[in-house]
Amino acid sequence: MRSFDTTIDEKLFNLLWRSISERESELECNIERSSADESALIGNDLVYLRLCKNDLKDKAKTANFSEGVFSLEEDYIDLSEL
Repeated sequence: MRSFDTTIDEKLFNLLWRSISERESELECNIERSSADESALIGNDLVYLRLCKNDLKDKAKTANFSEGVFSLEEDYIDLSEL
């Protein structure tokens, strides 16, 4: 398995968190609309996504990110400092 390390700030983390959460919602909807075989495959993806999401959450808490980074509000994200 290949991997890389990178440093992200709270704004970028929030952008990733929103994207992952949106994908999670899409997968949940797809499970409801799919056949049993497709639902099983989508379910596997959903489990893996949630494991990754939990790992990211733990790392954000370890880095002392504010609780705001987990916000799913549709507010404007100020990217001017990036």
